[in-house]
Amino acid sequence: MMETGIFSPRTAALPVLASAVLHVLAFVVDGFTAMAGAMVVIGLVYAAIAWGLRKGWRWLAWISFFVMLFGMIAAYASAGMGLHGWWYMAIALADLIAAILLFGALWKPAAARA
Repeated sequence: MMETGIFSPRTAALPVLASAVLHVLAFVVDGFTAMAGAMVVIGLVYAAIAWGLRKGWRWLAWISFFVMLFGMIAAYASAGMGLHGWWYMAIALADLIAAILLFGALWKPAAARA
């Protein structure tokens, strides 16, 4: 049975996808640098994660929760580096929202998940 409600893997897929788009478009603000290249690869991985979450894969929600927490910290730390800190803060915000939604999905009572 597919989980529904605001705290579900399907709902968390939206901010993960937003973060993926921001990662892929990083070369627009950073230019064609090595960092922007790495961000594109991360963005493609995030897009794959969003696809799996949209399918409702609970096992992926566990992995994604920790990925989003790490990504949020990394983006926040990168915000102070370079001229485009606002772009990294947008990524950090998308990752934070995804982590909150995933936390709610993973730790809600089993009876409420149906």
